[in-house]
Amino acid sequence: MNDSFETHVFGAPGSFHAGNGDINNIITLPSTLGTSPRKKPADELWWLRRRFVEPAGLAEAREILEASHTVFIDGTPGSGRVAAAQILLQGLQDDAGQLHQLVPQEEENAPRIDRTHVGDGELVWLDLSALTGTRWEEVHAELSSLRATVQKRDAYLAVILPDKAAPLDPTLAPYRARIERPAVAEVLVRYLQVEKIDRPTPLPPLRFLATARRMEDIPAYVDLIRRARDEHREGDFTMWSEAAFTAWSGQAQDVAEQMAALITGQERALLITVAMLHEAHADVVHRASAALLDRAEHPPEDLPLLEHAFLDKRLHEIGARLDDCGTVQFAKLDYDAAVRSYFWTHMPGLHDTLRDWVVSTVDSPDLSPLERKNLVERFTAQCLLHERYGQVLASLLNQLTALPTTGRKMEAAAQVLQRGLRDEKQGRFFRRQIYNWSRISNLSSQIAELIIAACRDEMMVKYPAEALVRLHHLARRETGTRARDTLVALVNDAPRLRRQMLARLTEATFEPGKFSSDVTLFMELADPEALTALGRRNYALVAEKTIRRQLTYGWSLVFAQLPYGKWTPFVRRWLTVAVEDDHHRDTLIDIIVHAASGDVILLSRFYEMTRTTPSLIPLSTLISQRFGTFSHSQ
Repeated sequence: MNDSFETHVFGAPGSFHAGNGDINNIITLPSTLGTSPRKKPADELWWLRRRFVEPAGLAEAREILEASHTVFIDGTPGSGRVAAAQILLQGLQDDAGQLHQLVPQEEENAPRIDRTHVGDGELVWLDLSALTGTRWEEVHAELSSLRATVQKRDAYLAVILPDKAAPLDPTLAPYRARIERPAVAEVLVRYLQVEKIDRPTPLPPLRFLATARRMEDIPAYVDLIRRARDEHREGDFTMWSEAAFTAWSGQAQDVAEQMAALITGQERALLITVAMLHEAHADVVHRASAALLDRAEHPPEDLPLLEHAFLDKRLHEIGARLDDCGTVQFAKLDYDAAVRSYFWTHMPGLHDTLRDWVVSTVDSPDLSPLERKNLVERFTAQCLLHERYGQVLASLLNQLTALPTTGRKMEAAAQVLQRGLRDEKQGRFFRRQIYNWSRISNLSSQIAELIIAACRDEMMVKYPAEALVRLHHLARRETGTRARDTLVALVNDAPRLRRQMLARLTEATFEPGKFSSDVTLFMELADPEALTALGRRNYALVAEKTIRRQLTYGWSLVFAQLPYGKWTPFVRRWLTVAVEDDHHRDTLIDIIVHAASGDVILLSRFYEMTRTTPSLIPLSTLISQRFGTFSHSQ
């Protein structure tokens, strides 16, 4: 990803700091906000494999992929093409941690597919289903080169072709396979089996199956059946599936009729509070409802406290109830979602009030972690319905991170950002925003923590290259080392990411040496053990000509910009690996010597280092020979 974006922020992000001095109010977010970037894909694939029904045509696609390392998957929308691609790739290797998505690039005057994002032996898929017109033509022109890179790096690639029939180059056509959508009823049965939901055999007629369904509709419907079973604890499959379909179809008309009957502010406040805090404790709901009335500047009830209506009666009037544990829920399945949708659509003037109420409510110690998480998720989901509500979330993030903030608010802000990044339609907006934030000097420590958590725990899963770009910009400008340490840790896990970062630190496009932090970052990423480690193809990164050139230039910047004492430990480690690795010894010595550019003082220091460090003495002759070569050429 190049750096051609304009700088635009959500307004003042948190406590945006543009003056002198540091902001020391730092709240570090836990890494548990997201699962491990390597663990998560494996977990998701395990979930998918248990529910996957093999479609017609998959066997042919598997044969093509195994033989040619590339397959182009064709099929109708909703036929499960992405799932098929992931299952095919997972079947090739036990270590599913190497499976990741390749994302078309959007920058002008740059390739649409960055082939450096394909690492040795990796399993990658490329979803082109939404591409049309010029965008498809641009990507299509690069597919042959991409396939060549995949073969060169012993990787595997599954490409989902556009929804509308698109012509494929004749040279690529032999690798095309079409899959057919499996029977929806068969997939539904598989999901029911996994969820251990008792059902008749065969399935009775279901209203859900009376209309054509996409594969992605099934998980949500089955989850509603499970909830109908678990929440009501009575009835049979027919009753559960009917309740699930009623909830699935939406209950907007029921809410509209209820709203017509609820005319007081107290009733409506309780209704929306229960919807936002569904299954929260009654005490939480009561206090939050009162807080919402206060936020809405609703006149307080002037009756004496003992003359107020009891909570169970008020809940009954809005169709809610208390369970044995004291938690509040609606009697109708998924009615809380219908209420939230109705209020959001038909009372737009309430958006800002709800936002302010969410900010204060998430910081209340009354809420359990689950209640807080559910509240943030529900409000964020409403804002993600349309891009027009992006500024509501923008303002929410500003308020949650503004000083003085708290750990509860920061975790809520991280959850909002994480949820936004996961949204298929709005995810790009949030990735762009994180990019813009990362390029701000004197960025508040709160927003910096959000970026680190989002890149580490979320973006690394599907957009690792973009995550590194943002962490790099942040590391260039931070006063501490949090972003840099996170960046180094992530790069140490993947050779392809080390290749990307070496390019960013040494190629002219990225202004190498402009930021002093880049020079120290280079020394950490120029890890000689990682560079000489033999990968899947019994091949080390340092064997690549481009990598050697980048390392040489990077070390030259180190020697030009840092004092002797700063780089000595890193050079000593470099030389130590050269002693131990006879296969790459000459390469490592040549890189470090050429980086000195004939500087006699530097070469003398290298030689002195080998003479005064017992373990490095075997290199003294090699260094002396290089020294003599340069001295003779001067």
